[in-house]
Amino acid sequence: MTTPAIWDAVVVGGGPAGLFAAWRLAQGGARVALVEAGGGMRASLCPRVSARMRGQQVRPAEKFRLQCNRCDCLTGLGGAAFHFDTNLGYVRGLSRSKIEQDSSGAVRAYSGLERTLGDFDRAAAEVARVYELMAEFGLPPAGTHIEAAGGTAGTGFAAADEAVSQAITVDDALTMVDALLLKAEANGLHLRTGCRVEDVDRQDGVWSLRLSDGTQFRSRSVVMAVGKLGLDWIRPLLQRHGIAHDPARRVDVGVRLEMPQEVAAPLTASCHNPKFTFLNDGGEPVRTFCVCDGGRIMQYSFLDTVILDGQHCLTTPTKRTNFGIVTTVDVPAGADGTEHALGFARRVNQAGGGLPVVQPLVEMLGRERLTERPSSSLIYAADVDLAAAMGPERVADIAGMVHRLEALAPGLIGPRTVVAAPVVEKLYPAIELSPDMESSAAGLYFTGDCSSKIIGVTYGAATGLVAAESILRD
Repeated sequence: MTTPAIWDAVVVGGGPAGLFAAWRLAQGGARVALVEAGGGMRASLCPRVSARMRGQQVRPAEKFRLQCNRCDCLTGLGGAAFHFDTNLGYVRGLSRSKIEQDSSGAVRAYSGLERTLGDFDRAAAEVARVYELMAEFGLPPAGTHIEAAGGTAGTGFAAADEAVSQAITVDDALTMVDALLLKAEANGLHLRTGCRVEDVDRQDGVWSLRLSDGTQFRSRSVVMAVGKLGLDWIRPLLQRHGIAHDPARRVDVGVRLEMPQEVAAPLTASCHNPKFTFLNDGGEPVRTFCVCDGGRIMQYSFLDTVILDGQHCLTTPTKRTNFGIVTTVDVPAGADGTEHALGFARRVNQAGGGLPVVQPLVEMLGRERLTERPSSSLIYAADVDLAAAMGPERVADIAGMVHRLEALAPGLIGPRTVVAAPVVEKLYPAIELSPDMESSAAGLYFTGDCSSKIIGVTYGAATGLVAAESILRD
């Protein structure tokens, strides 16, 4: 294709937000380029996933051992979300799964996407649209990997969300991403992979992007969709262009809990990804998230720290279940939430000698010292005192959660359950955005994780669509 002197839009990042934004812009007739620092989706898959897709057999005893010291399969088309089996979120409708306590002590439920887009009905419609498009691109109909939701909400929780969600395998994701890109390129999308955007400037109302291969794109609009790993790149960009933002006032910090699959079975029997929340003594929400039934814990480098996440091993399940337990911390006045969250991760890493930490739950709770150490799917980790690194407030939050969950899953507080840390989420500066995801700098949009508003596949895709619609209207 002939490269235009000025593009209508350049999308930076090929995860869910970037892919759906680029597709919609191309479909709408915009001259659009998608720039992705990594390679094609197949080229950047985890070696374990690639081996499985080639038909290579891995003995069950080797499954945990075949993992890298640090996962580096988080870039490339599809983004971190689609490089492993994952969970998409709600199928039957958007729900207000989060809660908060206001200054008067009243508790209210909300959806992060609802707040981002300014209206619940609009947010629900965008999520429904994402599912419709995913089905159009080849995602199996909802119900292929899920069961009907039940009502297992336990006592002691301020909120319990067991909305039906849909899982998606890497195989399905590949089919979907291929179909999306095929249609987008047929409509004129210019795809550039293996190339980083190194600088963004603005002159005479036009954005100028300098790429790592020395080329330069000029565009009327730019859609940022760089994900969590783009934090160190986005922060100076906000400062350099005077984009309206504030330090993060709330961040999620915590751990992942891992136990034998049969112990967690009562929690996942009616819903693959239940979300339970209570308020701690300070009124901060403590919640479960990202339940990986039959999954494993993975680690990756993040700035100067190492943090953890969970993997849904749908095609090669393990005999363990893990999920996050995080507190939405109200950052002390005058503090920067980003640095507050990174400080939490650094303290844990320091305690682990540069590694994440795994400790038996009963030891962290101070109940007993085990002579036989329970195993974990996280191989490269230190076995040290996690309570000292996290501090008494976070230990109290975890204790409050597991004691409530014990009523639903007896045996959860047992010798085979481990706590792994650190986990940090939502640590971007709070960027001021319109309901269409546009920043205070006209024509510059922030979507997905880097919007500072939401995380997740369907939410990210929805924000990409919203930004694209706004550009097409201008």
